Amino acid sequence: MVVAALLFLVGWLIGRSYSVIIVGMTSSVILLAAMTMFMAVYGLDLVRVLIVGGYLTAHQAGYLLGAYLNGHPEDNRSS
Repeated sequence: MVVAALLFLVGWLIGRSYSVIIVGMTSSVILLAAMTMFMAVYGLDLVRVLIVGGYLTAHQAGYLLGAYLNGHPEDNRSS
């Protein structure tokens, strides 16, 4: 739970400053690191995959909140 809260905070900070490319790269780093650690220690099972999915959800939800509150100008397309 603490890890998910920290990932939400990191996502929020990324959303306030950077574009979606950065959150894609950090999400892939989180996925690879967490799956590597879980597979090395516990093995691969459904519970660990769901935990990693929760970590990624928290990280990306933080990004969405940060981007929404900051109001990135790249999202304002004029037609």
